[in-house]
Amino acid sequence: MHHLRTLRLATWLGWQLETNWASPWLFTLYTFVKPISGSLMLVCMFIAADNTAEFLGKPRPPKEFLPFMYVSNACYGLVGTVMFGLSYAVIRDREHFRMLKYIYISPAHFQTYFLGRGLAQAVEGIVGGIVNIGVGLLLFSQMRSSLGIDVGWLAVYLTIGAAMFWACGMIIAAAMLNMSRSGMFLSEGVAGLVYLLSGVVFPISVLGWAQNISLCLPTTYWLEGMRRSLMGPLPEDSGSLRSALTPWTNQELAIALAITTAALVIAAQLFWRWSERRAWRIGRLEENSGA
Repeated sequence: MHHLRTLRLATWLGWQLETNWASPWLFTLYTFVKPISGSLMLVCMFIAADNTAEFLGKPRPPKEFLPFMYVSNACYGLVGTVMFGLSYAVIRDREHFRMLKYIYISPAHFQTYFLGRGLAQAVEGIVGGIVNIGVGLLLFSQMRSSLGIDVGWLAVYLTIGAAMFWACGMIIAAAMLNMSRSGMFLSEGVAGLVYLLSGVVFPISVLGWAQNISLCLPTTYWLEGMRRSLMGPLPEDSGSLRSALTPWTNQELAIALAITTAALVIAAQLFWRWSERRAWRIGRLEENSGA
């Protein structure tokens, strides 16, 4: 009950901070516009490439390419939101409000508190992803023709993915405990690198030797699973969209995702405990830039 109370209050606090105590209607508008604008930029790039190929008489991109990158980008928004949100929670509590050390010495469990902050970020990411995909279905016929939701596998990937989001966010937040406020850009850099290596807007087969790194990341398996659970498997004539994971079954993807996520959770716990002890020992929990 103690952990549940901490989790509930931390989630409520995180939501209020993220919304900046704004009007629900104003924040809803922001939640809608932010993810959609990023996805529409990818759509415009696809349309430009498609029209250029047609004009030059070159092979046009496969019709499945637009749903491939649109769904991937919408789902990856959840990963980036949680990773950036947890790291920024450390900076905000320590630098802006100067309350991090008081939270640490309070009866609230320190790690449970950040889990609650991450849940608030996850809610925002889930809402943004649902709205993003809904707009895509409304505007683009390629999305409607590719839709094929498998509720069972979608639940499996979301459940395992929740542990993955938390572990990713805690690793970055742990690093922030021992870094200055400029370290907040670390999460953006990591999110961008994982965005590249996880095959969000193109199959990992185009990465060459870096494909081996991609196959070590749980986000690669999670995105492949989310695409399948929302769009179904790629057709045989999808050509360049096929990758090393295309022949895998959903069971094999789920097992690979579970194994890599378990390894990530263990690494997150070890790194968090070391970072927390070090930050308390050298006074980083109360150290700020004075800005």
